[in-house]
Parts: sequence; C-alpha cells; structure tokens
Amino acid sequence: MYLSHPVRRMRDDPFDDETAELRVEPVDDDARVALDDHVASLGGSIEKELQFGGVVVVLPELDVAALCELDGIERIETVDTLGY
Repeated sequence: MYLSHPVRRMRDDPFDDETAELRVEPVDDDARVALDDHVASLGGSIEKELQFGGVVVVLPELDVAALCELDGIERIETVDTLGY
C-alpha cells in the first residue's frame, strides 16, 4: 500500500483534535465494502465518490493508523495532495 508522506506523519504522530481528509483507493469492490464498514466503525465517514474507484474519507487523525491497517487498500493520500 502506498501512503503519502503526510499520511505517514498522521499515522505515526497524530494530533489529538485534528480531522484528516484522505483520498483512499480500495483494490476492488469487496475492499470498498470493507472500507465503508471500517471507516464507520472508526467514527469517520465517506464524503465523496471520486473517479477510478477512490473515495474521500474524513476521520479523526487519531484513527489514521487504524485505517492504514485495513487490507485491500491500494493507496492513501491527503485530499490536498491531489488538488481536490
């Protein structure tokens, strides 16, 4: 799985009261279903569908590490990285 540098920073050293807006790309439809369930269990939300199967996920920075542990994710980047 590819993690952008800002995502690695959030994973390793999250701010307590910050929210992360991330572009997450699951590998297939099954992984997308698992992503939806996992994000909901972390108290986050899927905010937007993007082209090519990506989604915008919003969740507390404290939960970025748990998101990164999910199998079936091809890449996670910040929304800002892509000029969204």
